[in-house]
This record gives sequence, C-alpha cells and structure tokens, in this order.
Amino acid sequence: MTARDEWWSTVGVIGPGRVGTALGAALAAAGHRVVAVAGRPESGADAVERFVAMVSGAQPMSASNVAAAADLVLLTIPDDDLPAVARDLAARDAVREKGRWLHTSGRYGAAVLRPIALAGGRVAACHPAQTFPTPAAGLQALPGTAWAVTTGDGDRAWAHAFVTSVAGEPIDVREADRVRYHAGLTVGANGTSAVVSLARDLLLAAGIPSPERFLEPLVTRSAANAATRGAAALTGPVRRGDRHTVEAHLRDLEEVLPEAVPPYRALALLALSYARRAGLDETRAAAVRRILEANQ
Repeated sequence: MTARDEWWSTVGVIGPGRVGTALGAALAAAGHRVVAVAGRPESGADAVERFVAMVSGAQPMSASNVAAAADLVLLTIPDDDLPAVARDLAARDAVREKGRWLHTSGRYGAAVLRPIALAGGRVAACHPAQTFPTPAAGLQALPGTAWAVTTGDGDRAWAHAFVTSVAGEPIDVREADRVRYHAGLTVGANGTSAVVSLARDLLLAAGIPSPERFLEPLVTRSAANAATRGAAALTGPVRRGDRHTVEAHLRDLEEVLPEAVPPYRALALLALSYARRAGLDETRAAAVRRILEANQ
C-alpha cells in the first residue's frame, strides 16, 4: 500500500511561492494528485499561474476550498504568517476531521498548527534543508535533501512518508529545538551567501573579472569540510595566527573598501574563536585579537 493510498489521495497547497510550487511539482511527479492551490493577495496572480503551469490539474481556489478539496494540505507560507493563518482556517471551519496538514517553516514545530489540531486535523512540521532560488531549481535539488520533521508520535509515520515521497530524508527534531535548528541553517545558508557576496566584491575590486572561478571551488570545499569537521577544518591567516597578514588586509580595506572593514573584523573574530578551539597558540591568538580590536 502506498503512502497516498493509506493516508491521503489528494493534495492541496496554500502558498504557491518557490517552495510550494517546487513541492507541488515534486508530488505530482511522484504520482500524487495535486488538485488545488490557493494564493494570498500579496503573492499576486503570477504565482498561482506559475504553479498551475508546473502542476497540471491543480485548480486555483480559496484557502478554505483547498482544505475542503484535499486530504493533505501543505502550508508553504512565510514563517511569520503561520500562526494567524492557522487560527483563521480553524475559525472558518475549514479543517476536515482527520485531514492532514503540514507546514514547511524551519522556525516552527507542529505546535503552531494547534488551532488546526484542535479542530480535528492531523498536523506536522516538515522543513527541507534546501535552497529554492527558483521553483525549478528547488525541484531539481530536492532528491536526497534532509528534512526536519516535528510531530506527535501518532503522526510521525505519515509525515515521514510525505518526506520520502519527494525523495527526502526525514530526521526528527524536537519541538523545543526548532528555533535553534533554524538559526543554525540560517547562519549556514544566508550567512554563507552574504560572506561569499562580500568576497566576490573584494575580488572584483582587485580586478578579477571572473571571481566565481576562484570562489566556487574554494567555498564549496571549505563549506563541505566545515560541515563534517567543524573547527578542525579552519584554514587561513587567522587560523595560523598571522597577525601581519590580517593587519595588511585591514589597511588595504580601509583605503579601498571601508564598508568591508566591520564585517571583516567580525568574521575574523569569529574565526579566531574557532581557531583557539582548534589549538591555535594563545600568544598568537592574542596578537591577532589586538589587531582586530584596534581602532574600532
């Protein structure tokens, strides 16, 4: 018996953004009947049209009607909107008895859907640790993605089945740990993007016409090493305690790109704390810190 035969036969999506559209397309490709989609006023008609173009058979309708049409409802909306939307749908009697609901927010666990659970729905939080720059790119990247699953014992089986149906790997995360989990991913993903964007600007300022040729292999390998080895993977002048090199960096940046100095200092101080953890000599560490904290 397949997951859709045992737990759901129809799927609806509320929130046809990049994540919702990618998941709708992935579910349809896996043989699930995605029958309905609801946009929100701020998302615009284009988002619904894009969803329908990628997920044939999905009909645009209101959020309440999506809930009536689908056995499994995906809430793929911004984190901050979830509490109000859950309350509103429950207040509108849009929750079918034993209908299944899940959201894809990283920040929240299943508790944010408590109004829906109290109205008779079965709820889960399933967050993909993946980037969705476009629906098509997100769809392509989904296979093999780790998903943080938070739900009650009675709903774990179907929540895991949902994740595996889109070729993901379900990993249980406790309700109390969701914010910390999401903070870690935010630093890893958005923090990396911001840092690499700064690095790209510095290389362009140095006259490098194709910074990606330097950054892609270096950043990719560095991130992979850090993900598996932590502080032990750190390299570079801060890790070695090369205070004169760090000082030269700061002098040059203050001359040609002063707006880069504060983030350089902050990132170097963070790297220094990990370098000490990895065994950097305390005398060399103190010398680097003095350079980084001078004239702030």
